[in-house]
Amino acid sequence: MRATRPAKSRPAKRAAKRRPAKSFAVVAIIGMLGGCSMFKAAADPGATTGPLSFDWPASSAGAACGFLDYQAVAGELGTTFDTAGGAHVNDTYTCAVTEAGHDYPDLTLSLSATNADEVVFNVTVAPDGSTAVKGLGRAAYLLAMPAAGKKGPILEYGWLSAKPRLVVVRYTFAPGASAAEVDAMKPKLLTLAQRVEKTS
Repeated sequence: MRATRPAKSRPAKRAAKRRPAKSFAVVAIIGMLGGCSMFKAAADPGATTGPLSFDWPASSAGAACGFLDYQAVAGELGTTFDTAGGAHVNDTYTCAVTEAGHDYPDLTLSLSATNADEVVFNVTVAPDGSTAVKGLGRAAYLLAMPAAGKKGPILEYGWLSAKPRLVVVRYTFAPGASAAEVDAMKPKLLTLAQRVEKTS
């Protein structure tokens, strides 16, 4: 009788310990306006869009995350983020940075190629309830939104860059943020937006 060889046991695959990337929505109006050419200057479109731990710089997430360097953001906003996720869809590059283990606060950035001018921006892009902002791109707005659901208040700067692109940066506070904290963040977030404008 022929002896059968015992089957070789296969080592179990190690479960990848990866933190889920923070999901975020790209501003719809940017997609509606679109752009006339691919916006390639923001980042390497071939870079990974997967989640990152704090051991890696935000720029490793590709897409627009190079503009949200953790140390630079911490110095400007006073908030320390350690997790980044980026994406590239058509002419739009986006990035979101968060704190490990916390849904909020978060910071998102969206850049999109466009052929819109100042008139189109002010009439079509700037949301109702926003206020015009000087010293940021060719035209800009600030929109403050109240807390809703599990989110705290939101501050959003959107602008038409000196280059042919639309840029939106949004800071979502943790629930319970005070009106004083929101007001204090406005000039800080503007400083970050101005840096993005200069370096993008």
